[in-house]
Amino acid sequence: MNIIKLSKNEITNINKLYQAKYRKETNLFIALGPHLNNEAKKYGHLVKTYTIDPSYSGILISYDDMKKIAKTDTPCQVLSICQKIEKNDLSDKVLLLDAIQDPGNMGTLMRTAKAFNFNTIILGDGCVDIYNDKVIRASQGAIFKLNFRQENLVDFINNNKNYIFYGTALENGYNIKEINKAPKLALILGNEGNGIKKEILNITNKNIYIPISDTESLNVAIAGGILMYLLQ
Repeated sequence: MNIIKLSKNEITNINKLYQAKYRKETNLFIALGPHLNNEAKKYGHLVKTYTIDPSYSGILISYDDMKKIAKTDTPCQVLSICQKIEKNDLSDKVLLLDAIQDPGNMGTLMRTAKAFNFNTIILGDGCVDIYNDKVIRASQGAIFKLNFRQENLVDFINNNKNYIFYGTALENGYNIKEINKAPKLALILGNEGNGIKKEILNITNKNIYIPISDTESLNVAIAGGILMYLLQ
């Protein structure tokens, strides 16, 4: 059993990947845990693996070194360095996100989008970095299976008239149960606190809502999951 001692420089460089600026410079990001390592390997995004488990394939390091590079409350067996996803094709069902800021919500929406065949996600202005380690963890590997594009949402809507765009808003909205699904459609979800920007809602084909009882609103990840299920 040959345990490799990480140099200070290597530890520093790995830890820099928790910063969006460094992820952008290197086109790399961190994924934690065996499941995400397997998914990264399966979809061709795995660059390097660090592990404390000698039965696992990768660079075997000490527990102390793993604690220095894996920022988790519980012990991490495997840390993966992964290549950023570079896919730009558009699926028939597209999810547009307007300033989704919570990492947990973003990762959950990714996971749900994949489950219901919304295989392309358009990231509008103000969205949390999808390569944030908390987003990666919440996505449970869905990030490796999706297409992502960073675009101004108004421009995207105006340039893709072959899609039916559904905004989410109660005012002047249609009950989701009354909607006839289009073969090529895009669902737009908005910021946790402010919803979708008015200039976006003004150019959608229809705005829809989920009928709910005695509750002011739903969490965006939960609402997105219901809507994507009903629109699949």
